[in-house]
Amino acid sequence: MQIVVEDREFRRLKPETQQELLSVLTGKRGPAAQPSPSTRQLKWRQPVDLRPEQAMKFVHGLSADQRRRLELFAKKGGRVRMREIMDLSGDTDLRAVSEFQKLMTRRLRRIIDDPEKKAQLIGWDFNATKWDDKRTTIVDGVYYVTETTAASLRQCMKEPA
Repeated sequence: MQIVVEDREFRRLKPETQQELLSVLTGKRGPAAQPSPSTRQLKWRQPVDLRPEQAMKFVHGLSADQRRRLELFAKKGGRVRMREIMDLSGDTDLRAVSEFQKLMTRRLRRIIDDPEKKAQLIGWDFNATKWDDKRTTIVDGVYYVTETTAASLRQCMKEPA
């Protein structure tokens, strides 16, 4: 008999179930691993705090454009208007900033322990959203990282406080 569990489905299982399956399949029995304290603190739609050593890992290997965008967060204390990011990179389509946000989230999840895929680096301030006259298209808003992350980015990018 063969049982196939796709990667996506495996990640949707509870961490305890994942650990139990892995221990059975590898033959390594032991106590089920408990989620790390950092994982238990993750919340949906709330950016995580990057410590300085994590920020160093995070920015290593980024393109110059990606670094410039993150430097903007560091310089501005963690809150940056969508239009500022677009102007910096020369983008005219607001979806480009969303794509950057997604890319940074995927990168973050490789650095921290996040089996439930809750973590995100950059959040959106829904209360600061600016709409066009017909309220059909977003024209500006605020992306943000935590103050801790902004400080860590400043430190690893050598930006003055």
